Amino acid sequence: MTGISQLIETVYQKVAHVLATAPRGALSVTGILGLALLVYGYLQWRGDARAEEQRRQRQQAQAGQRQAGGSAGAQPQAASASGAAPATAGSAQSQPRPEAPCGTSATPVGRAVGAQLSGVKRVTLSLPGVLLNESSPAQLQEAATVRPEALEVVSELARATDLYLLAHVEDDIGEAVVTGALEAAGLLGSGPGKVKPHHVLCCSTLDGKVPIVRQLEPDLHVDGHPVSVEELRRFLPRLLLVREASGASGSGNVGVASSLPAYFGL
Repeated sequence: MTGISQLIETVYQKVAHVLATAPRGALSVTGILGLALLVYGYLQWRGDARAEEQRRQRQQAQAGQRQAGGSAGAQPQAASASGAAPATAGSAQSQPRPEAPCGTSATPVGRAVGAQLSGVKRVTLSLPGVLLNESSPAQLQEAATVRPEALEVVSELARATDLYLLAHVEDDIGEAVVTGALEAAGLLGSGPGKVKPHHVLCCSTLDGKVPIVRQLEPDLHVDGHPVSVEELRRFLPRLLLVREASGASGSGNVGVASSLPAYFGL
């Protein structure tokens, strides 16, 4: 458009010169000049109008970009602000309400057991004289009787820790008697408060129990036989001797209780 304007401007200057120097009555030349002037004026007006239109379109586009940028910046902030409250409320609702320490249940027994298990992750428990009324391998050849008052405590131990049960028996018969009693009491299984069947270990000698316990490296070992406790006290951080008729008190890392529930204050 600029080239055409310059061309017309040049023609206009030449025509204006011819008009100024033309003799009077040269109507043909005057007519040509008038036409040229009309064309030049029209083109100049059209060019100015188009330039004005382009300038107005650029201003509108710039204004639209600024408005779009402001809206885009405000939307994430608004979304963030609106999403913050539900996220906070959701996280608060999803947090489980603690019922008892160490993963135990909310029952009185569960709370009492949990209060004593600070830092205890694995427990080994010798069954004779602790969970079972029978305390010798000979007695376990005949029967195995689960103590009801100790059963719930052992179940809470299984709920909160990695629990292993041990028994000194004479042979496979004694092992079958012990396992059958635990199954009948509903203690064996894979759910909460259950002992995994492969966590029930039997040995044929009293001395054989010590290396088994040492290999498991429990945080707490519970036993009804004082000889086993004495042999293990050098290797374990915490032991409990259960002796019904004993009035002795514990010392060092060994605690003494008349029964398993009594140790937990039940």
